[in-house]
Amino acid sequence: MCFSVEADVVAGVALLPVAALSLREVRHVREVPFAALPLLFAIHQLTEALVWAGLDGDVSANVQKTAALAYVLFAFPVLPTLVPTAVLLLEPRGARLRVAPFVALGLVVSAYLAYVVLRGPLVVEEHDHAVVYRIGLEHGMFWAVLYILATVGPALLSGYPSIVAFGALNLVGLSLVALVYQEAFASLWCVLAALLSVLVLLHMRLRRRLPDPHRLHGQPLEPVG
Repeated sequence: MCFSVEADVVAGVALLPVAALSLREVRHVREVPFAALPLLFAIHQLTEALVWAGLDGDVSANVQKTAALAYVLFAFPVLPTLVPTAVLLLEPRGARLRVAPFVALGLVVSAYLAYVVLRGPLVVEEHDHAVVYRIGLEHGMFWAVLYILATVGPALLSGYPSIVAFGALNLVGLSLVALVYQEAFASLWCVLAALLSVLVLLHMRLRRRLPDPHRLHGQPLEPVG
C-alpha cells in the first residue's frame, strides 16, 4: 500500500479505539505513559496526514510547517525518552535498574535530536510514496543505532513477554527501515510502531492477572512453588 494522507488517517483513526481500551485498563499512574502510547501514535499519524495534505496543496504552508515540526519533535526527541521511561515505570522495583541505563541513553539522544530539530532547517518532501523529513542530522546511522538501543532495549529486557514481543517486532522494523530506507526513517517506523501498539493493549489486558502488590506497588512477583 502506498503511504498517503488516506493511509495516515486510516491508521490514526483505527488506533483510537485501541487507545481508549488501553487507557481504560489503567489502575495506577505508573501505567499511564505506556498505556497512552496507542493514543500518542494515533495523534502522530493524524498529524502526518496534515503534512501529506500540505504536500498535496490542500492546507496552507503554515499548517504543514507546524504539523511537520510537531511530527518530528515527537518522533525524534520525545520517543527515545518516553518509551524507556514508560517501560521502566511498569517494571517491579527490583528490575528497574536494568532499564534505567536506557532511560539515560534516551535522554542523551533526545537532547541532541531536539537541538538538531530546533536548530533547523526542517525540509519535508515526498520520496517513493513516503514523507522524508530532513533535519540536517550528521552521522545519521550512528544516531539511528543509539535511537534503536534507547527505544527497543528496555522492552527486550522487560520481565513481561508481551512487552518483549513489542520490543522484538519494533527492533526488526527499525533495523530494516534504518538499513533499507534511512531517508524515511521517522515516517515509516512510526507507522510500524503505531500498528504494533496493539500489543500495548494486549499487555494492559494481561495486567489484570497481576496481583495488586505487584501491579500497584511494584513489588516483585512471588516465585511459584
